[in-house]
Amino acid sequence: MTAEPSWEVPGKLFAEIHPPLGDQEAFIESDLCLECGSPAMPAPCVRACPTGIDIPGFIRAIREGRPQDAARIIFEANVLGGTCARVCPVEVLCEGACVLAREGRRPVAIGRLQRYATDRVLFAGSPAPFPPGSAVGAGRVAVIGAGPAGLSCAAELARLGYQVTVFEERPVPGGLVTFGVAPYKQVYEPLPREVGAIAALGVEFRFGVRVGRDVTLEELDSQFDAIFLGVGLGPDLPAGLPGEDLAGVWNSLDFVEAVKTGRLTELQGRVAVIGGGNTAIDVAREAVRLGAEDVVVVYRRTEDYMPAYRHEVAAARREGVRFEFLTAPVRIVGSGRASGVECVRMRLGPPDPSGRPRPEPVPGSEFIIEAGTIVKAIGQAPRAEWLSALGLELKNGLVAVDGQFRTSREKYFAGGDCINGGGTVVEAVQHGKLAARAIHAYIQSRRGLPVTASSAAVDVSPVVEREADLVRHSVGELQLIIRRRLCKGCELCIKSCPEGVLKLDERQKVYVEDISRCIFCGICQVRCPDFAIWVDRGERDLARERVRLEHRAGVLT
Repeated sequence: MTAEPSWEVPGKLFAEIHPPLGDQEAFIESDLCLECGSPAMPAPCVRACPTGIDIPGFIRAIREGRPQDAARIIFEANVLGGTCARVCPVEVLCEGACVLAREGRRPVAIGRLQRYATDRVLFAGSPAPFPPGSAVGAGRVAVIGAGPAGLSCAAELARLGYQVTVFEERPVPGGLVTFGVAPYKQVYEPLPREVGAIAALGVEFRFGVRVGRDVTLEELDSQFDAIFLGVGLGPDLPAGLPGEDLAGVWNSLDFVEAVKTGRLTELQGRVAVIGGGNTAIDVAREAVRLGAEDVVVVYRRTEDYMPAYRHEVAAARREGVRFEFLTAPVRIVGSGRASGVECVRMRLGPPDPSGRPRPEPVPGSEFIIEAGTIVKAIGQAPRAEWLSALGLELKNGLVAVDGQFRTSREKYFAGGDCINGGGTVVEAVQHGKLAARAIHAYIQSRRGLPVTASSAAVDVSPVVEREADLVRHSVGELQLIIRRRLCKGCELCIKSCPEGVLKLDERQKVYVEDISRCIFCGICQVRCPDFAIWVDRGERDLARERVRLEHRAGVLT
């Protein structure tokens, strides 16, 4: 393992947009969770999480004063749970799916609660937080790239009993998380601690090693039973603009890395950012923090077609970033150093191959946006040349894989940005985890060994019991109970049901269409003015009330 870099970033540049929760705040926030989900139907937040973290389960553990158990639940599903708590777009994933948001309320702060639990373990000097696996595998696997996909694959394989070696050409792990994520989301911590926990599982890291230069492909083929590619994407795409080699013109990844490593700590004058993705928004918001006088984002389509997340665009606006839509750069102007961007107004024409309307220039509409700093954020190039040298089938420069993350070459697997062209960190983590399981199955089958079967599924068949006008629907210990004679047919419960499982029969009485789809959120119970429907969670409800009483009595602090 290499030493942790010394990040020298001024506080104003990484003042976190989602600061950590204290113990009291975490308890109060966790008590907002409705603990949705049943053995037959996971909660919407769980379904929205690419790694499938048991979100209600870890939040319950926090509320009950068991943050270590909460961290265990998180890390079992996502080995970079602390990092993802900071960088995940929770607004469009778990929190965006929260049933409270559908009710017009603020969703539970799942990301901040996840950070609370993982930080309590990672920064407490506790033992490695990753649950040990069943050491059923035998063999050696090489992982190329120590980004999220590679780290996740390595950890999962180690838990399956394999000897894993990670080759990373950079001197430190993390890939784009380390050098490409804006510092107001995450500078470097807690990634080194998560990597340390992965190393504690027995994973060997070889930093500063470039495959094809320091170690040959022939060596990898001869020494390892399988190889996973988590190499991400390459450098920024060139904009193809005259003048882009002038001083003051940056590639977006170079810009973010310079900020994170302390080489760029201040900006003066005006800044123009070319592009409409999340990286462009990150750059623009960092430019504001660097002290720029004016920051403008130039995008050639309308706001509706921007790839960036809506909440990120809204946050940038609140911080003072301006947007020039239907605007395309033509050239960068300046003498020796950039002084502005010549642009042309655009209008939307017929759809292009992506289905979006093709932007077309409006003749005679050229104008100049003055800017002494210009950042190009139009995407990254795939590593097509290097990947082609491996003899892999590519599609549009990306590695072609099947549903098991297998490439066209025997014993080579791939995941992360090098197969999807750029996704979220949490998606890359899930790719690595699933690819590791596929690698395990591949190696076992090559040796004529059975793949260890997962534990037997628990019977969660719904049960419906009727007693006079009382109907009791059960899934495991959870029950949805209806007293039909009290129902007035107002439909308030039906309109509020997030899964649409409630209906009115011909007598205008509520009934359950399919209890296996119910998430037992209890919103129907709250909405019913006649107490005709309610949820019983059994011991779970009793435990919740007990914790509340203990908290009020000062047992929890």
